[in-house]
Amino acid sequence: MWHITAGLENIRLDRMPARGIPALTTFPYPELDEREEDHWSGAEMSDDELRGLALGAFYSARWDAFHDELLLGPERDHPLGDRRELAIDTLTGAWGITDANEARATMEALLDGMHSPLYALINPLVNASVNASERDRFGERADRHRAFLRQVGSFRGMDNPESLVRDYDIWAQAVKIGFTEHLSRPLPHGIEAWDIARVVAVARMAFTAGYIEAEMAWAYIMRALPQAQRRYRNWRQFGDAYLAGWTFWQATEDLAELKNGGVDRRLELVRLWTRPTSPWRRIELVGSAPKTVEEITVDTTTEEPIVGPPSPEED
Repeated sequence: MWHITAGLENIRLDRMPARGIPALTTFPYPELDEREEDHWSGAEMSDDELRGLALGAFYSARWDAFHDELLLGPERDHPLGDRRELAIDTLTGAWGITDANEARATMEALLDGMHSPLYALINPLVNASVNASERDRFGERADRHRAFLRQVGSFRGMDNPESLVRDYDIWAQAVKIGFTEHLSRPLPHGIEAWDIARVVAVARMAFTAGYIEAEMAWAYIMRALPQAQRRYRNWRQFGDAYLAGWTFWQATEDLAELKNGGVDRRLELVRLWTRPTSPWRRIELVGSAPKTVEEITVDTTTEEPIVGPPSPEED
């Protein structure tokens, strides 16, 4: 009888000493195998196209969708409607997207960095405060950080610079009370993966909804891929940064959701990292020299002006 455990491979259970040895379980968590198998349609595509779709593998797994098709199949019975209706409902409810122009504007904003710039500003300050060797008895260090953020907000011409202070306080609270324990340590320096993965998710939903053509959807996915390849060496780094991004965003939206939601998403990532049928096991993130933006030749511009959503700093 052979079992594979986290960090232990090919260990005979009948040859292990019983005293002081905890019960072993299958790798990594039995409940991960209760979800549906990964869905593959068998469609022919290039390695880079598969890598591009794999950037959004978390959503493919959550939606029980194909990992190797742009369309969010396979079709199935759902009380809210078919795949197209579900895509339209999600785009409208979660993103405020109702047409092609809004879909393009959102994907452009994600490629430019929707939440990652805010995290890059706030997280180092929180780390400095939480990990300081000297105790900040009177909150002076935090007060200096808040004053700095107010200056940044004023310099940027923000209508409400206090929003940066609010996000700083919320993220500091989340770290201090342990609502980020599901994240890797040290915390990732950046969360670009969070924005990049959502480019793919929005592109696939917008295509399934009928808002954009396949060529447009692929163009955005192929623009997202070199960004990920330049920033991350493998899917482990990408997944860790993605989860940090979700955690940061969720903290600013609803701190209470982090208590259980973070662990659930961590397990989903473990599933993507470990299951043989996962796209992250089928193909590596960086297979060759990453392409530069200049090498991506597909045009995503149209004659219609793009009206972008407000930046996270302006919310």
